[in-house]
Amino acid sequence: MGMTADEVAARIRKKFNEGHARLPVLPDAVLKVRAVIADERKGSADIARVIAESPAFSAAVLRIANSARFNPSHKEIRNLPMAIQRIGSTHVLQLLMGIASRLYMQVQQAELQAAIRRNFNHSLAVAVAAQHLAQMIPQVNPEDAFITGLLHKIGVPTVICAAPDEMMLCDAEHRIEILQALHREMGARLFHFWNLPDIFTQVILHQGIESDDRPREKLLDFVDAGSYITQHLGHAPLLDSVPEDVDPLQFRAIKRLGITDAHIAAIEIELDESLEEMKQAFGGV
Repeated sequence: MGMTADEVAARIRKKFNEGHARLPVLPDAVLKVRAVIADERKGSADIARVIAESPAFSAAVLRIANSARFNPSHKEIRNLPMAIQRIGSTHVLQLLMGIASRLYMQVQQAELQAAIRRNFNHSLAVAVAAQHLAQMIPQVNPEDAFITGLLHKIGVPTVICAAPDEMMLCDAEHRIEILQALHREMGARLFHFWNLPDIFTQVILHQGIESDDRPREKLLDFVDAGSYITQHLGHAPLLDSVPEDVDPLQFRAIKRLGITDAHIAAIEIELDESLEEMKQAFGGV
């Protein structure tokens, strides 16, 4: 008789707790960029020189900087210093972490890799929706909303890549149960390991959950609202699906932000095209 989802989840948690699950480390390029940003004497040209050492990172940053998400004027950005100025040095660092998750969080098992890809694609949809909401309802920085949406489910590849053999002990349905049980906790561990700002950890731990201890953090509401709206528009997530019969305007994060039918309609008009553009921007990674 095979192991239950709870038994496998407990086994994976023990692996993490005992230090046998290796958390992915940030690539040298990301660590160097973080060091440059921390040095007040340095600027975008110094960041560009570091990123230029990695063809994959430099190409991805240029593609993303030229996307409508970050370059609505469509005036072509041809060099890395301009791209970094457009995105912002802090956002470049966080964006590199998102790119790194795409580059380095890989497994050999096709089924598990498909789950990672589906999770990333939905996170990208949430990022696009959250950013557009923040542009229409200016309560948070739109680029912060995009980056937070992009990274909010990073616990999924964290668990899969740290314990692929354990995940393969179960069928697809039980794997979802395991990820549902562990992704917030392990994503928060990863962000602590990567030394990201506390707001990212708060979003990871509380996204999708309405509780008494939920932080009153607007970014969290934008991510939850973006997640629900993308589901409502047909972009099914790997985890945390909301019942289809829930009226979007009654969804609590949407109510708190004052989102209306007009806002949702505006996202519906542009979501598919914008998402396809961002998939292409990340597609070479």
